[in-house]
This record gives sequence, structure tokens and C-alpha cells, in this order.
Amino acid sequence: MSLLTKNGLSLKTQVYGLIVAISFISFFIRIITDVDTTRNYLQTQMASHAQDTATSLGLSISPYLEEDSIMIAQTMATAIFDSGYYNHIKFTDAQSNIVFELANPKRVESVPDWFIAMCKLNAPTMQSEINNGWLMAGVLEVTSHTGQSYLTLWQHTKRSLYGSFLLLMASLAIAFLILRAVFKPLKAVEDQAKLVTRKRFTLNNEIPVARELRTVTKAINNMVINLQSTFDSLTKQTQALTEEVYIDQLTGFGNRKSFENHFNSVVGSISEDTPITAMMLTLPSLANINQTVSYQDGDEHVLDAAATLKTLVTDLSNTRVFRLNGSTFIILAPYDTLFLNKARLELTDAFGQKENSLHINGFSNLALIQVNNGSSMGDVLSSLDTGCTIGEGTNVNKIDKDTLLSVNQWRALIKSIINSGEVSFSVQPVKRANSNDKQCYFEVFAHFTHEGEKVNNGHLFAMAEKLNLTEELDKKIIRNFVNVKEQHPDDIFALNISKASLYSTDFIQWLTLYAQTKAVLKNNLLFELHEISLLYNVHVASLHIDAIKEIGINVCIEHFGTSLTSFRYLQGLDVEYVKIDGSYIQDLITNTQSQFFIQTVNNICHGFGIKVITCLIEKPETLKILENLGCDGLQGNLIMPPSKIIKLNDESENKKFTFCSDAIKFCN
Repeated sequence: MSLLTKNGLSLKTQVYGLIVAISFISFFIRIITDVDTTRNYLQTQMASHAQDTATSLGLSISPYLEEDSIMIAQTMATAIFDSGYYNHIKFTDAQSNIVFELANPKRVESVPDWFIAMCKLNAPTMQSEINNGWLMAGVLEVTSHTGQSYLTLWQHTKRSLYGSFLLLMASLAIAFLILRAVFKPLKAVEDQAKLVTRKRFTLNNEIPVARELRTVTKAINNMVINLQSTFDSLTKQTQALTEEVYIDQLTGFGNRKSFENHFNSVVGSISEDTPITAMMLTLPSLANINQTVSYQDGDEHVLDAAATLKTLVTDLSNTRVFRLNGSTFIILAPYDTLFLNKARLELTDAFGQKENSLHINGFSNLALIQVNNGSSMGDVLSSLDTGCTIGEGTNVNKIDKDTLLSVNQWRALIKSIINSGEVSFSVQPVKRANSNDKQCYFEVFAHFTHEGEKVNNGHLFAMAEKLNLTEELDKKIIRNFVNVKEQHPDDIFALNISKASLYSTDFIQWLTLYAQTKAVLKNNLLFELHEISLLYNVHVASLHIDAIKEIGINVCIEHFGTSLTSFRYLQGLDVEYVKIDGSYIQDLITNTQSQFFIQTVNNICHGFGIKVITCLIEKPETLKILENLGCDGLQGNLIMPPSKIIKLNDESENKKFTFCSDAIKFCN
């Protein structure tokens, strides 16, 4: 019933239901009327037949009423009575004495008792006075037998029922064919409207014959054309701006401006749990190749190095690569230097194998540095440049190698966390624009503890992705968070879902089944998906997003804009929110290009019915600009920093949680 209330009843179903209801009502009324008419006819026929028989039999027996010939009269009456049409024949003399009487209590066995009870027939009794000469000799009474009439009525009812039913089925079949032809274009209009609500703009080429449907179809087609045109125009503008300002034309990586924005967006949030490591790669032989061979060969040299770096980034989630200038690349990774030692070893080996006679100064120089909270970009780049120049950090000593965990050790650690590790949560509200404490939702951050020690989420999920264990980590987060969600069913929460889970059919099936047992997951829940993960295979991601939406879970694309690619992939994705990457927020006050970018994202997304969220808001001036640009949701330490969800008790079946006082004001 709730699904019917939510989705409504289709016009097709209503019309079919109405026609079927009217047809069956007409069918039963026709049967009832026909049976009643036949019953009245048979009732009248029995009375007429009895009267005719009484009159004719009276005339026939009138000459034989003397005492010596009365047996002849009785024999004549018996001959008529034996036909079975009469229930009772009685002759009484003038003194009311019964001269003879015949009775037939026999009933028709082939007629059901329930039919006899429903269609009651009354046996009529008709009289005829018999005269002997000029004197009245007596009265002859004839009562009809209802058995034959019941049999006739029963047989007629069956014939009428069969005929009416066949006529009903034929009428319904014809009506179905006619309505199907009428509703076919309406179904096409409905499908087109559904696709529009899911951000998929398609034209309906089947123009209906019906004038009303033709008008609606043309109107929707025009709307789709206009939306598509607006989307294409805005997408081209944004893509042109992105390519001009933020993308290195040769490699497709972010350029120096993109690096500056990203660095400024993360340097203030560095902590022990969220470290950042910067890695610089220089190509010292690039100038020699350009001068002695050709600039085209120099570009090939750069692209070769870029391809190797791209492979590295694939294995390290949320890692960004930038090209600062002709021969310098820089990598920002959300891991500490110890964790990146293996990646540094792999890069050193890979570039060492590529070295040849053209590389008179070596193929590459590599330096690594841990970025501290609040570090200036100039100091970080200076340290990295020094490291590349003097070769510091390019060799990995024995201590580094000994401190690296093996793959088997990581596998054992992750499985132990999945089986018995503790999960705690913190939340940060996403505030609705132009409101004081109205939430769009709470973003949820999970924290793992193993044997009493916190585990770095970045390291944990990076290794889990290599070992194909991220799905199990996501399942553990969801199972543990259900306890919190059940106590706050009216508040909207957003959980981050990994790339592996997004593309896993098994995970989608598990989630669907688990939501059947935990109905609280079907309401007021979002999944945040990283844009880079989404772009891995947009078609498959779209199908799985549809499956997630079917459960009742909405979707948000986070770090929107980090891919530096066209926004065209948004068309066809049924998402509720996009969250613009923080790199576009930090210099928003002075950077008109970032303002234009955010304004364009708002125009594109609002045209699709997608809400836009911005994060990492630290200044009141930034907040005001974003609200003026039309953003729907705002998130950052200015509004409220992440706060822990407090566990009030540890009872396994009755866990209770609450928020800190600052977060409670955002609760619904």
C-alpha cells in the first residue's frame, strides 16, 4: 500500500480496472435480469397452462360425472396428470366432498438446491366449475408442477451465462487491443518523462495521433532539446576554462595552478590520521633530448614518465599528479612517507630500467617529503627541489625496507579488523544555504581501531583495494552504522563507498538483501562516491547507481571537478548531489575563475535537478560568496568541524549513541 501511495496508480491501470469493473457489473446485471425475466415468464406460463388444463379437462369429464361413470372421468384426469406438468388435480362435488384427487410430489433432481432457493417459483392453482346439465356438479382444481419450469429456467440460465461470458471475454479482448493502441504513445511519453527525471534526455520520435498526447509529446521534446542545448553550451564553457586554467595540455595532468589549489585545500586539514606526502619527480635529461634530438622526442620522454606515474596513481587511491613545468612532476598522496616507500621503490626501479644513452643526467630524480599542517607551498617545493638536486631520498636504506609491512601482514591485519576490529564514527553537518541550522545531511567518517590502536584509514583502504578487501570493509561500516541510524531515523546521513563496492555486483546484491532486514537503510541515507572512481566506467556505475536508488539510497558525487574532464558524464546519472572539490574553494575570494567555475556547475546541475554542495569553508566571506552563487549545501569547519558520535553504552543488543551539543542543533 505504501508503494501504491508513493508511486500512484497508472492511468492505464485505472482505465483497465474501470472497464473490467463495468464489464463484470454489466455481465452480472444482464444475467440477473435475464433470469428474473425468464422466471416471471415461466410463472405466468404455469398459471396459464394450469387454467387451460382446468378448463379443457372440466369440459372433457363433464358428461361422466354420474356415479356409474365417474371412473371414466378420473381415468381421463389421470392420463393428463401423468404428463408430469402438474403437481395436484382435485375434483370436489357441489357439497365440497372430494370425488377424486391426484398428487405428484416428485421434484427434478438435475436442478441444484441452491438454484431453487435463489429462484423461487410458486406453483399456481387454477379452478374450473363443471356443470351437469343446468346444475353445477363441482369444482376442478389444477396445480402446476414447478419441476419442469425449474429445469427450463436452469438450462436457460446456463446458456445465458455461457453466452454472456463469451461475449464479455470478446468485448474485453477488443477493448484491450484498442486501449493498447491508445496507450502505447502515452507509455512512450511516460518513459520519456521518467528518463528526464533521471537526468537522461531522449527525444520521443513516436508522435501520437491523439491531439492532447501530441501536444504533451512535442512540449517534452522541446524541453529536452532546450535542456540539452543549455547543457552542451555550459559544458563547453566549463571545459574550455578547465583546459585553459587547470590542465597541462601535453600530459592531461593538473598544472601548477591546479596544484596550488589542491595543496591549499588539504594543507590545513593534515593530522596524524590524515597525512599528506609530497613526491617530486624531475627529468634532468629532458633539456639534452630537446637540444640533441628533437622537441617531439622530448615530449615522448615526458609522456613516458607520465604513463608510469599514472600507473602508480591507479594503485594509490585519492592520489593526485601534477606537472609543474616542462620537466617537473609532483604527487600529493594522502599517506605518510613510510607507507609510500614501496611506491618509491617501484618508481625508482621502473625509471632505472628506462635509462639509456640519451639520458646523460639519468632518467629521473625523485624526492619525498612529509607535509606538515600549515606548511607553506614554497617551503615544500624548495625542500623537494633540493632533494631532487642532491639525490636525497632516492635511495631506500635497509631501515626503510625493514619497516615495510609485507602483503601477507597487511592481509592478516585487514581481515582481523573486518572480523573483530572496532568502528567508531564522527559526523560533520552539511548545512542548507541561507539557513542557520537546517541540514542537507550529516557526512559520516569511520575510524577503525585494532588492538587498542587507531588505524590510518588512507593506508588501510589503499592496501585493502590491492587485496580486494574494500567491499568487506564497506560492509563492516554499514553493519556498524545501522545501530546509529536506527536511533536517528529522521536524520539524513552520508557514507563514503569505495570504488570496488560501486562496481561489485555482489556488493549491490548484498546491500539489497541487507536492506530488506534493516529497513532503516531505505530512508534518509546517501552514498558518497568519489568522482575519479565514478569515471572508471560510467556505464556500469550508472546501472549500479540505479540499483542503489531502487533500494531507497540517494547518491552524491564528491570531489567533483578533480578529474578535470568534461561534465558530460553527468547526463544520465541519477544522483541527488554533487560536492565540489575543496581545491576550488580556498582562493574563492580573489579567484574569479573559481567563482565562474562554481557558478557554471550550479547552472548545469540545477538544470538536471542536482543539488550542489561546497566543502572546506573556513571564512565567512567564502560562505557568503557561495550562497550568492546559488550553492544548495555548505560544509566546513566554519559551520562545524567533525564531531564524534558518542557511544553511551556497550550492550551488544541495546547500543545507544548521541551527538555532541553542537551537532544536535542540526538534527531533524
